[in-house]
Amino acid sequence: MDEPNSMSIISSLAFSLHRGEPVETFWKELDRGLQDAFGHKLFTVLAYDASSGLLGRVYSTQQQINPVGGRKRVTKSTWTKQVLEDGKIFRGATREDIKAVFSDYEVLWSIGCESVLNIPIRKQGIVIGSLNLLDKAGHYNEARIEQAYVFAQLAVTPLEACRETLQLDSTDSGDLEHV
Repeated sequence: MDEPNSMSIISSLAFSLHRGEPVETFWKELDRGLQDAFGHKLFTVLAYDASSGLLGRVYSTQQQINPVGGRKRVTKSTWTKQVLEDGKIFRGATREDIKAVFSDYEVLWSIGCESVLNIPIRKQGIVIGSLNLLDKAGHYNEARIEQAYVFAQLAVTPLEACRETLQLDSTDSGDLEHV
């Protein structure tokens, strides 16, 4: 994506926040912006609660496989350390990268998702969620990840608005997928 187009997308998202648009409107605008900037077959937004060890989905472009409101249990892994603890982007380029991280890898493969870009959303240095882009193998190899951090920071306020409805602090986590 060229720089003028990138600035236009970022400005549009900032104005959406400035106007106080509904959260759902912001997520749809962010979806379009990330599609233009990076491309994706699947885009989700997850809220993270470190104390309960749960992730909750607040937005998804593929409701039939990744519905809003779905929750995942966080396990100890390299991905967890990199994204949720250290707040660094994870870029996976192959089917094997997807399989190593996601318990629902076969479902992801079935819709052509063989690469991933997980972008942590941080508030005052603490990870509170992630933007998750998935596409064909190798799709994010050349992605300019410094732009991804800007999109993630714009998502802080809308994500905070969604966290309460997810009940991530609930002790009844039942039989959840894991990441």
